[in-house]
Amino acid sequence: MRKITFVFISLLIITSTISCTSTKTIQKNMNLNSYSLAYIMDSDPIENKSHYSLYIDTINFDNNQINDTTKVIREKGWFVPLVFINMWDSQNKCIAGKTLMQEEMTTFLRESLSDEIDRSGAFMLDSKCDSAYKIEISIDEIKTEGPYHSSGFFYFAIYAAGYSYSDNAGPAISNLTISYKLKKNNKIVHSNKFSSERMTEPIATRYNNTKLLQKDYAISMVEATSYNFKNIIEKIVLDINSYFDRT
Repeated sequence: MRKITFVFISLLIITSTISCTSTKTIQKNMNLNSYSLAYIMDSDPIENKSHYSLYIDTINFDNNQINDTTKVIREKGWFVPLVFINMWDSQNKCIAGKTLMQEEMTTFLRESLSDEIDRSGAFMLDSKCDSAYKIEISIDEIKTEGPYHSSGFFYFAIYAAGYSYSDNAGPAISNLTISYKLKKNNKIVHSNKFSSERMTEPIATRYNNTKLLQKDYAISMVEATSYNFKNIIEKIVLDINSYFDRT
């Protein structure tokens, strides 16, 4: 009897550890750390610049577009606690917040655009606001969200017990839209808007520790956001190259 009681208590401890992952737990673990957007410079460099120069002026961004912290919302699910068996299945939505990213977004955008102009721009970067040309930028949309699924069961009988569980995440979808206005002597001479979408790989690998799964999911969201910034910044520089080439 003591052996059975011990096994029962041990299995209760196990199932309490692996049972349905709560939204609060996922949210807490995804907000534990922040990760760098890490702009990678791999575009084709242009050494010979034209006489045109450009100053990066205002960057507009409505902070309400993205939550301060990552949010997890229960979309649907059920949990059935019985005497000898527990079963659960829940579907959640994870919405990335600012705390996932180490960099402040407007600062990251300004610095990354400056670096990209220095590298692949056919024109020069003006850091002192002396040139006739200025660019005003607006982050019109930024969001990254995706599913998190948790399911499993635990059963106990007098001489038998067992459990099975599965947490998986993704794919998350990251969207970014940036528009800009090119001004000459404060008059708009050119404008454009670019959008980018990136989907992460689904994380279906079995994790013994779901906290690590949630960490990897958060990292994949930041990587997708980073890709979108890079993709759009390169398009902006190419678009301005084309404008100055026609001027």
